[in-house]
Amino acid sequence: MNLLRDFRYGLRILGRNPSYAVAAVGVVALGIGASTAVFTIVRAVLLQPLPYRDPARLVIFRADAPGYTRHPGIIGAEFSALRARTDLFEDVAAVNGVNANLTDGDQMERVAGGSATDNFLPLLGVAPYAGRPLSTRLDFGEQYVRSVVVSYELWQRRWQGDRSILGRHISVNNIDVEVVGIMPAGFRTYLGSDANVAPRIDIWFANVVSANDRSRHPAIARLRPEVSLAVAQQAVNSAIAPPVRLTLVPLADDVVHDVRPALAALAAAVAFVLLVACANLTNLLLARASARSRELAIRTAIGASRSQLVRQLTIESVVLASLGGAAGLLVAQSAVDGLLTLAPAGLPRRETIAIDAPVALFAFAAAVASSITFGLIPALQATRAELSAMLKQDPAGSRGAAFTRGLLVASQLAFSMLLLVGAGLMARTFVGMRQVRLGFDPANVLTMQLELSFRLYDTPAKRLAFYRQAREAVRSLPGVRQLGLGTPVPLDGLVLYQRVSTAEGESDVTASMHIALPGYFDAMRIPLRAGRDFGPEDERPGDAHVIVDQRLADQLWPGRSAVGQRVRLLPNRPPIDSAEVIGVVDHIQSTDLRHAGLPQIYESFGMRPYSVGFVVRSDGDPIALAAPLKQAIERLGPGRPVFAVRTLQSFVDDASADTGFALFVLGVFAVLAVVLTAVGVYGVVAYTTARRTREIAVRLALGADARRVVGLVLRDGLTWTIAGLAAGALAARALMRYLESLLFGVTATDATTFVLVGILLAAIALLASALPAMRAVRVDPMLALRSE
Repeated sequence: MNLLRDFRYGLRILGRNPSYAVAAVGVVALGIGASTAVFTIVRAVLLQPLPYRDPARLVIFRADAPGYTRHPGIIGAEFSALRARTDLFEDVAAVNGVNANLTDGDQMERVAGGSATDNFLPLLGVAPYAGRPLSTRLDFGEQYVRSVVVSYELWQRRWQGDRSILGRHISVNNIDVEVVGIMPAGFRTYLGSDANVAPRIDIWFANVVSANDRSRHPAIARLRPEVSLAVAQQAVNSAIAPPVRLTLVPLADDVVHDVRPALAALAAAVAFVLLVACANLTNLLLARASARSRELAIRTAIGASRSQLVRQLTIESVVLASLGGAAGLLVAQSAVDGLLTLAPAGLPRRETIAIDAPVALFAFAAAVASSITFGLIPALQATRAELSAMLKQDPAGSRGAAFTRGLLVASQLAFSMLLLVGAGLMARTFVGMRQVRLGFDPANVLTMQLELSFRLYDTPAKRLAFYRQAREAVRSLPGVRQLGLGTPVPLDGLVLYQRVSTAEGESDVTASMHIALPGYFDAMRIPLRAGRDFGPEDERPGDAHVIVDQRLADQLWPGRSAVGQRVRLLPNRPPIDSAEVIGVVDHIQSTDLRHAGLPQIYESFGMRPYSVGFVVRSDGDPIALAAPLKQAIERLGPGRPVFAVRTLQSFVDDASADTGFALFVLGVFAVLAVVLTAVGVYGVVAYTTARRTREIAVRLALGADARRVVGLVLRDGLTWTIAGLAAGALAARALMRYLESLLFGVTATDATTFVLVGILLAAIALLASALPAMRAVRVDPMLALRSE
């Protein structure tokens, strides 16, 4: 009953002071809303276990060898050797992302496909929603797959949930296959971002990894319960011959490898914002306790104990926190929506991010815990004085209370400096990444992917004839300046590997392989350094001409011209086992902006008569060409679905999206912290100045110079400002090293950033301190003394 009475009394007190209540609830709502939004994302991406059976024992293999690091895959011989180690693993399975062209009559639809060993889904502990799982024995023929399993989402969208699809035959990649199963709703394949396996796969094929397969397949394994990761790693090191080294990485860690540093930085940033908000709330409570000093003294005089007063003030803080927590959930929902809009497209487990009951519980728990923790300070401060002292003076104005307020201001400045330094370093990184030399010009370029039906275009000659016809149709469109055909698009995330050497017995180099047709380098504006471009003669099937970038030329033929040299292609692809280098081009950023990536080799269409994409340079806005370009292709007939119509600049933007996301969120949090800090500094100085009204009036009445009085008021604020900035600088120097993996072109201890942030915060604190001081000296001394 006493608690209920205290709650009712607390609500009445807040109702009598709406401005104070709104300010306090607003501070709590901002702090709790920001922290809840980031917690929602961090929980879904980093903290929630993967939706598989016993996910803690799942590992993925990463390969390191000359020419590449952290490659997400193993070759056939390694796969066979690892599957034989039943003393280490319950099972080992492989999966590849593939293109799947689903044909219905004359209409083709490109969907995400997955080619997996038949033990892949059972290893994850996943069973079909309907039908049966894939089986190599039943579903894999001598040349083609016989059966497929489809996703629940494709089943609902394409066949409206009709169960009769089981046992029916459909055409996938021009192969007649039987649908034998339907995956569970919402199933996702979570692997590392560079595994080239889509999270949602619509068509599943069976696959076999033979012992002589030299391609690298993303592979996962399930550790036996009694085997530790360290023991398994040591055994694998002994089993795999150098120079290859396979590293076992927990699957949960691998999935979030790329985003963990950014999310950890954001979690730390929002914790600082919450602490700044709590410090502000504490200052508000201190000020409120000051105004109620006589009320508390009277209640003490009529029998209230100190514990009762502390309980009452703490309950009032909890009421404020509860209201602030409810408002914070509304702030958090809007913040989550905004963060997901800005987040990189590759953010894993995006579809699971939502504010649910555990998140709401976190918001209220954080609000109540912070209110109790920080509300006790003013409650204890306001009730520790003797009764006579409480009646004579303001307890919140004592030396101890002044020290507490100053310490809170210093802590706010320190946290703000941490956030601003982090935001400043990310800003320097973002600018540096945007200034990276790409090796190509992305301005005014539209890219488009095209998948040819191998049923209609079953020979290289037919595919070449179509590309030539399409090339003429696109070139005739108004606004098209240049046209090139090639694959993959730089920075689109797809990497094709090709091992090359100069002669038999020589060590090989792993290069990034690209396919290009005549005009591709001109359309991309990739400079040709030596030799010639591909010509019409290089489009014929069986042609054996390649173009290499300067990095590969320097590695294979240092100090010599690469033009005219022959390069061996590994593994051999009879009848082509080597090719002549006809040109050398600039190296381009093909995988990301932070690293130079592998050297590059461009093979002619005659060597690789596969499906390629269009690169169209326009006279104006490239998006305006999207619809006419698609229509021009569709007018040429069926069997060629167009997809992934995007500007080349969008790929460049996405390559720095993670940095831009971190910069934006850190920047918003830093601005929020600075605003709260400025308000806190202003409030503390204004309160202190108001308590010194009589002193200031006497000084002015005796002829003191107004500037000296302002300086006197500023001195205390300046002391705490210097202390806060010094502490913030030391903490930032220690903590910013955790941002190093996100930085590019700038060090974590960049002096320029630290100095500029320090000057900015000092100026803000000085201004916030000066305003109440200047207002105080403008008051008429006689009026001030009379009011006292």
